[in-house]
Amino acid sequence: MVNKKMLLSILIIAFVGIAAAGTWANFVVSAESTGNTLTAGELGIDLNRPLQRAFAVNGIIPDSKEQIEYKYLFFFEDEYFVNIRNTGNIPGQLFISATESSSVQSLADNVKIYYSTNPNDPNPIEITDTPVDTGEVLNGGQSTTLYFWYSYKNVDSSIQNNEMGQTLNVDMKFELRNPETSVSTIPGA
Repeated sequence: MVNKKMLLSILIIAFVGIAAAGTWANFVVSAESTGNTLTAGELGIDLNRPLQRAFAVNGIIPDSKEQIEYKYLFFFEDEYFVNIRNTGNIPGQLFISATESSSVQSLADNVKIYYSTNPNDPNPIEITDTPVDTGEVLNGGQSTTLYFWYSYKNVDSSIQNNEMGQTLNVDMKFELRNPETSVSTIPGA
């Protein structure tokens, strides 16, 4: 008689043999694609202003109390404008903001700066200290022109008498940002 240990050993060997017999190798082929690169795009910005100078408007006066009157920022040919060009190689969405400062705070509060892409726009858009999307997307090498206006709110004469002869300093900032792209719009995503 075969003892129990020997029988158990034979069963284990048979089980391993059956398991091994059920395993075999498939053919496998492969190929490599090497030297692939991903290069980040570039955004660049170039500002072209009349005579490459900042605007300087002298003798501004308050508007009528009934309505705001938009006045061109006079500089060159009756208007001040800036050509903005994307010198990069990817699209850039144009944003604009401005910081106003004056030794008399009420002057900064009462004078507003506006922009539009249309030189005859009756309702240009106010520029604030928070960057505003102009709605313009510039592809690499593409440019657009922004025209500028100001308005001067008429308030109590005791306040405006303090503004006489004071200067309002305006620093405008132009930004190009890559447009937001959702994953579903990327080919092959």
